Amino acid sequence: MLIGIDIGGTFTDGVVISGQEVIKAVKVRTDEEISFSIEEALKQILTDLDPQKVEQVTLSTTLITNLITQERLPQTGMLLLPGPGANPEQLNFAGPYRVLRGAVDYRGRVIESVDLNEVKEACTYFLEKNIHHLVVACKFSQRNSSLEKQIVEYIQKYYPQVKVLASYEVSGLLNWVRRANGAFYTLATREASHVFQKYINNTLTKLGLDCPVYMLKADGGTLPINVALRYPLETIFSGPAASALGSLACLDEKATAVVVDIGGTTTDLALLLRGKPLLAERGASINNYPLPVRSLAVASLELGGDTSITIEEGKICFTKRQGPALCVGGPTLTVTDILVYSGYSTIASRDLIKEQVEAIAAELQLTPEQFSEQVLELFVEQLEAKLEAMFHAWEEEPAYRIWQVLAAKKQRPQTLLCLGGPSGGIGKYWAEKKKWQVIIPQHYAVANAIGAALAKPTLKVDFFADTERKTYSTNIGGLQGTLLQPLKHVEEAKKFFLMVFKATAKEWNLAKDMPIETLYEEGFNIVRDWQTKGRIFQIGLQTVPGIRTFIKEERSDG
Repeated sequence: MLIGIDIGGTFTDGVVISGQEVIKAVKVRTDEEISFSIEEALKQILTDLDPQKVEQVTLSTTLITNLITQERLPQTGMLLLPGPGANPEQLNFAGPYRVLRGAVDYRGRVIESVDLNEVKEACTYFLEKNIHHLVVACKFSQRNSSLEKQIVEYIQKYYPQVKVLASYEVSGLLNWVRRANGAFYTLATREASHVFQKYINNTLTKLGLDCPVYMLKADGGTLPINVALRYPLETIFSGPAASALGSLACLDEKATAVVVDIGGTTTDLALLLRGKPLLAERGASINNYPLPVRSLAVASLELGGDTSITIEEGKICFTKRQGPALCVGGPTLTVTDILVYSGYSTIASRDLIKEQVEAIAAELQLTPEQFSEQVLELFVEQLEAKLEAMFHAWEEEPAYRIWQVLAAKKQRPQTLLCLGGPSGGIGKYWAEKKKWQVIIPQHYAVANAIGAALAKPTLKVDFFADTERKTYSTNIGGLQGTLLQPLKHVEEAKKFFLMVFKATAKEWNLAKDMPIETLYEEGFNIVRDWQTKGRIFQIGLQTVPGIRTFIKEERSDG
């Protein structure tokens, strides 16, 4: 049996899957401390189940996203080594920084040494500002990390009160800004991540669960919890990723649809093309800061079932969630209340909100039915406006362009797959009023937890080798080394990298028999003075992403 837990802004959902069936589903209110929500969901799930029969628990968590968006992070500074040709003032870094001397070229050769007096001055500067977390980011450090290591060792020796992290340990991607920002947020969230991991491990022990625990990544894959929290940024946007995977599990292998996951607080949007979630070519960003994280092409809109309804200057407006719907004891009238009043939801009696709906309608000189219609129409209009903006973004992605070339008709996907608690009602209304084909899966209310439970563990590694310098590096933070054997052609390089890949997969507790696919393989000669001095190889390998199985269920088509 597989357990999936998805932590949303309003509810935490849990499911147990055996074979192709959801044998149990639970919903609990999301606590401000999400670890408590996970524990409560697991307690309810295990009420009548044998913990020893659980094979794996997978968490889709908002931990890292919440820490960043709510600005609950320790102050963190950046020591940048841009080298020639890069001006940090023109780039988008996530934190305050000081620029230091020292440079590495694109081949990984040191072309300028570090001035340790500058490092000392920078540390003094940040400590005077009460900043005790520092990241070190040198351009091209993924090809040669010696300068970053030198600075880290100096700080650890002379400033033991400072927590310091080198960018090469976080990511081996070529993009310096993404790598620096990745190190910034990794260091800033690391302590909270370890506290979370300790709590989860204690909870599982307390509940008698002795099974692997995985966390869902932004690209729809999973990582063992101990590895995921070494690279905590991999778990951002896991909610939208769970939406995409859950919708796929409830459809079929070749489905093409827009995924609309309507929660209590937000609505997440994703896209399936021929059974594959669309990836964002440029990776993830938070607060417009680019990150070294592979992510699905997703978006969130601050609009959900618990969105409050207000009247401003005689017009209906939506404001942030203030609590649950009025019909279930909340403080204000919400979109969910209107769904109940209009007959699109049966979670409560319309009599509980009849008086409030009629009073607001009278204020607007409308009948209650007209008022309700206008609320739902405004809700859908705002969703469709966000969808239109997302389509413009999706159409820039290479995978979408390929899909358009292969499609029988040159048009956008016309199917909406609605997930989340309020989607049963919104989906029905949408199907009645608009031209979309709307699909509401049987398990729409817990589809995200299904996606988490069924996601496959994944590993993607980009390799770079320079045979003249006898070095290799990867996109995995800290995974680099010396070539101890000659690599004469692509096949030899691929064979060597496959060994490195499998060793990493073993460290990440991935199954030995997981299929591996080659994304690209290239080899270039290094020519100097009319002679070949060596070769550069670039090879990309990954385990095949996707879901373990599809859920057998009945669904509602609008």
